Amino acid sequence: WLFERFRAVSSSFGFQEYDSPVLEHEALYTRKAGEEITGQMYNFVDKGGYNVTLRPEMTPSLARMVLAREKELVMPLKWCSLPQCFRFENVQRGRKREHYQWNLDIVGVQVVTAEAELIA
Repeated sequence: WLFERFRAVSSSFGFQEYDSPVLEHEALYTRKAGEEITGQMYNFVDKGGYNVTLRPEMTPSLARMVLAREKELVMPLKWCSLPQCFRFENVQRGRKREHYQWNLDIVGVQVVTAEAELIA
């Protein structure tokens, strides 16, 4: 019920849902947060010898997708997602190792109005 409500609200404000692979190259996240982030990720070497991780968040995946298709995308983008994310850290109240997060992203707007729209 809750996820469907998130989707309905997102759609009513013009956001389109996207998703990305749950398994990403580890370097995608270390470029953003540095090598110390690897201790907080579920990472391993796959059968092809690549360092991979279960996505701990969605922002780097979003950036990778936008950069790969920027010439064919019409800006501004209003994308939303409800990804399953994973963090290898001490379990605390309200902070589990596996969680879902509702993302609303506006890409390609140079003014603060996009931030204001997200907050509203």
